[in-house]
Amino acid sequence: MRTVREAGPLVRELREERGWSQAELARRASVSRTFVIDLESGKASVETSKFMDVFQALGFEIAIRDSETGAIRW
Repeated sequence: MRTVREAGPLVRELREERGWSQAELARRASVSRTFVIDLESGKASVETSKFMDVFQALGFEIAIRDSETGAIRW
């Protein structure tokens, strides 16, 4: 994914796969439900630290991949 707008549908999909409400994800990530709503709708101004907290709560890590070589960096 290259933008927050692309992350939104992924967050929603992962949340729904777990059967969690937006409120449940917010609780697990220690963010507000409003933040989850903004993230899922692709709002570009979400806070990076909270963005990372949401993926951690969903059980995922973020890796950086070089778009030219495909090499992954942590």
